[in-house]
Amino acid sequence: MSTQPVTFLNALKAGAIAGLIGAGLNNIWSLIANALGATVPKGFALAVTMSSLFPVLIGAILFFIFVTFVPNGKIVWLVLSIGFTLFSFYPVFNTPQLPDGTVLDNTFPMLVGPMHAISGILAIWGIPKWSK
Repeated sequence: MSTQPVTFLNALKAGAIAGLIGAGLNNIWSLIANALGATVPKGFALAVTMSSLFPVLIGAILFFIFVTFVPNGKIVWLVLSIGFTLFSFYPVFNTPQLPDGTVLDNTFPMLVGPMHAISGILAIWGIPKWSK
């Protein structure tokens, strides 16, 4: 087990790795979900890519802050990350329309639910693993 402190650059690199893998997997999932009958809104690939990358990068920055400045920071970060991931499912089941006014159908949870799980799991597992 490494006792070397996490550097900001390594945490950011870990977040980028987890975010990019998540973006790729989420875009692949959108193709699979579309083949299974889910309605994919116009311009969805860019939104998925940005939504998969930026929150995980923010999580990586917070990981660095917590493990550097907070006692038991890794545990605190894990609890908050798991909570945030679970909370992120609320709009999956409670969003009637997109910000551009596109009305969503009943396939929306099938489309985006797994994406929230993919990004959350990759962040929770990948950031601590790849920031060493």
